[in-house]
This record gives sequence, C-alpha cells and structure tokens, in this order.
Amino acid sequence: MGGVFDERVEYAIQNIWVNSRSGNGPQALEGLREAAREGDGDACYFLARCYSGPCYVDPGFGFESDDDKAEEWYNKSIELGSAVGMMGAMRVGGFQPRCGSFVHAPYTSKREIWDKVVELARGGQIFCKYMVANAYYYGDAVELAGLTINGPQDVCSLQRKAVQIYEEILAEGMAMGLGNLIDILTSGDYGMPVDRERARRLEERGAQLGIGVYEVKVGLRYADTQPGKAMELFRSAAEHGDSDGYYELGRMYSYRSKNVRNLNTAKEYFEKAIRMDAQAVGAYNLLGEIYFKGGDGLEVNYQEAVQCFLKAIDINTWCSDMLGTCYLHGLGVPQDCARARELLEKRPDTYLSCLGLGEIYAYGMGVPADIGKGMSYWDKFPREPEIIEHKKHFKKTLFGWKKR
Repeated sequence: MGGVFDERVEYAIQNIWVNSRSGNGPQALEGLREAAREGDGDACYFLARCYSGPCYVDPGFGFESDDDKAEEWYNKSIELGSAVGMMGAMRVGGFQPRCGSFVHAPYTSKREIWDKVVELARGGQIFCKYMVANAYYYGDAVELAGLTINGPQDVCSLQRKAVQIYEEILAEGMAMGLGNLIDILTSGDYGMPVDRERARRLEERGAQLGIGVYEVKVGLRYADTQPGKAMELFRSAAEHGDSDGYYELGRMYSYRSKNVRNLNTAKEYFEKAIRMDAQAVGAYNLLGEIYFKGGDGLEVNYQEAVQCFLKAIDINTWCSDMLGTCYLHGLGVPQDCARARELLEKRPDTYLSCLGLGEIYAYGMGVPADIGKGMSYWDKFPREPEIIEHKKHFKKTLFGWKKR
C-alpha cells in the first residue's frame, strides 16, 4: 500500500474499504472524523462516503446514513483541495458543489485532477487504483483525461484497462469493483469477450472475502445439493449486513422448502431481514404468505398478511393474487372488488388469480356477470376442490351458461 494520505486516512481505507471484516471500522471512522475536523480534505471525502449509505460503505458497519452530513463533507473536501474528493464527488448522483464547480484550487482543470489521482494510484494507493478503474469502466476517463473515442474498439480498450486494475486490487485483497469486473466478463458489452467460468470463480472469491452479496450467490448454488453449506453461507452473509442472507435462510424453511419446513423459523428469518432492510420486498412477500396461509402452529392472520403485501406490491407483484383475494373477500381489508380484479389480473395464470377472477365474472362481483368468462378462468384448474364446488352453482344450457 502506498502511504500517500494521512495515516488515519490510510488506516480507514484499509479497515473500511479493503478489509471490512477487520473489526476496526468504528475506530477507523473516528480517525477520519478527527482528521477531517483538523482540515484534511482527503479525510473529508472518505468521511462523506461513510455517511452516504450502502452504495458507498459496507452496510455491515451500521454507519449512520445522513445525506446532509455527506453533502457537507463532500463540499469541504473540494474546498480543501482534495483531488480524490473532487474526482469522487463527480460520481455522486445529484450532488452539486456549493462553490459552483468540482474543480477547485490548487487544480485548474479536470485533467489535472485526473493526473493527480492516477499518480497516487501508480504510487500504490489502492483506493485511487479503484477510482481509476471505475473511471475506465464507466467512461469518465474520456472526459477527465480528454480521450477520443472513435468506436467500440476504443471502448473495449477502456474496459480492458478497468479489468487489469480491478484484478490488481482484488489480488491485494480489495473486493470493491468486483461487481463491475464480473459485469465486464458476463455482459458482452462493446464486444468484450464473455467468460462466465472466470466470473463464477470471482463470485467464489467474493464469498471467501466475506462479501454478503457473493455469499448469497454462491450459497444459492448449493441450496439443493448441499443445504448445510448453503445455510452457512447465508448466515455469514446476514452477519455481514446483507438482508438477503436472512431472506434465503427463511426460504429454506418456508412452504417450498427442499430442506425441513418450519414456518416459525422461516418467519423469524423474514422478520430479521425486514429489520435489517425496511425495503426487503422478498421478505415482506414471503412473511405475508405465512400470515395468509398459516401452518406449523401459526394461525392465519389476514390483517398482518395485507400489511406485508402492501409493503411489496408497488415494487413486486408476486403477492398480487393473495392480496387480490383479500380485497375480493374483505379479508383483513375492506372489500373492494375493483381493486381485487386489478390485482388478480397482474398474475392471471396462478391458481388464486383464476379462482378469484372466475368468481368476479361468474357472480358479477363489481362487473356485469359473464359466466362463460368466469368458467374460462376456472377451467385452468378444473380439479381444484374450490373450483369444483363453485361450478356446482352453474349449468351449461343450449343457450349458454346459467346460474342454478
């Protein structure tokens, strides 16, 4: 590692962004705060990242996410003349410096900022290497370095440079950039060769480094054949701050379990996923399913099911047939046939949707009765007991369907 920053900044880079499992994150954060208060522009930039949320710092640290504080420290980094601060702030979506420009003294152009960060990278500073690799990957280097792009071959050249640097920092133990590296190897964009086996090995390397998203991905490969190993990886991912770890653990005990079904255990894991991530849509869906269906000593609770489904439905329609059923029959929510039909039609081929849509049209629930249309839905699942029972109320005559 190149010791080009204040030692507290270098310590933070190593313990927050390189080796995030060292256990020294809180101490590293305090060092950044101290250096920033003393007027170190580089420390200000890295402190801003700590306040910027999970896209900028591992969620496993549990650092406070505060947009106002992040914006203030990004601004101070620029105003104190940090090249990494200026270059890094350019990539923060929606951020505009209060001084009116990302370029600030002692630099007079983006090219000068780029040259300084490249110099630091060549001197061995690992985070600067990461920044340079990102600039090649996202194409920022074109503007920063004043490059000319004449076709796909020039874009490929940038991508190859990114690959080289990403692999270099990965060899040094830094997993940041791994997702971009895997994308280059699998997307085939710009004519880059696809190497899925190499990408697969990189995911395994990410799991070995304790990166939650890769622990989950690798765990899923073992879910059917080696469930014990899969669960170990999912637990590790959860410990590392990835809510999908708890979600996948819950799935292994839920209705479609290929392991040993235990809805009480599944419920606990889904609740943990939600506590970790309030936007854990998958966990809301499957927790709602448990409340909707019950089992293993858990009673049906439609009110709780509806509350879970409402957290998910605007993002993911998986629960639409269950939520639609609740609206259709007033289960845990006031009856609303129009809302029910809207929801059931989002996934019209599931059993619950066909059951509900058949009822809506056959009985004329909120729409003019159309028994034939109702039957067309019920006929998709002709052997289901509920549908057989409904059909007993109707008779097909020479002149069409009639209600008995």
